Amino acid sequence: MASIWITDGSVPVFSDTVRLEATHRGMLGLPVRYEGFVDPDVTVGETSVAGGRRDVLFVEAEWCVAVPNGVSAVDAATPIVLQGLVEGKWMNRLLGTRAWQPASLGNNLLAAGEGIRTTLGALEREGTGEIRILYRRADLRTQEYTSSLRDLRGQNVLGLVRDVLAACGSAPPDWIDVGANGTRAAVVNEPRRIKASARPLPDPRNLLPHRAKERLVRAALDDGIGVLPGEPVTLTTTDGSGAVVGRGTLLWERGPSCY
Repeated sequence: MASIWITDGSVPVFSDTVRLEATHRGMLGLPVRYEGFVDPDVTVGETSVAGGRRDVLFVEAEWCVAVPNGVSAVDAATPIVLQGLVEGKWMNRLLGTRAWQPASLGNNLLAAGEGIRTTLGALEREGTGEIRILYRRADLRTQEYTSSLRDLRGQNVLGLVRDVLAACGSAPPDWIDVGANGTRAAVVNEPRRIKASARPLPDPRNLLPHRAKERLVRAALDDGIGVLPGEPVTLTTTDGSGAVVGRGTLLWERGPSCY
């Protein structure tokens, strides 16, 4: 098990997260502040999770950063290890609320393996590697999400890590998730879906962050592209040479929960 800071880098501000000062490049190149929370019990390698009878699980391909034990101040030279994460989302739990944790807590999986060793500064100028997630959707088609190390350039990972360590104080998490980066990392990152969530214009209400979030979520649910219950979600992390440096499998089943 590992404790992991789960990061959100989207425009809506949620009611149950810690909002950081660090920003990254959001839509249209505008700065968006990071926010998040700590999931204290993330399984490493293989896990099964139980959802409610109405839950629909979506997953995102995300990178996690580990800094050396005892390090509280970081800079560009700080050595890190990178590993892949399945960031789970009970997508239906994002509707009608400004809370984020019920959708994203307790359904995450960190890949097991040696990961990729580099430095925080190197993320801005070099490095190759990839996370790949595969699963079968409710319509029985295969869905794939990917994120590469190139997707982390310009995302201020150094500032995010620095702020998370400061926010967590004497109880730093084992890993820091850096959110979904790249247009193929998550359904909510697909440009066509983001544009559709703000339309039709000129209705200004469709530009409100939480209203746009609701429209995006409902469209994704309507498309039936969530994970098929009982089918495995596989996660693979590869380094620049193509060698596998992380693997994981997540399985979910519906349970008696009221969700």
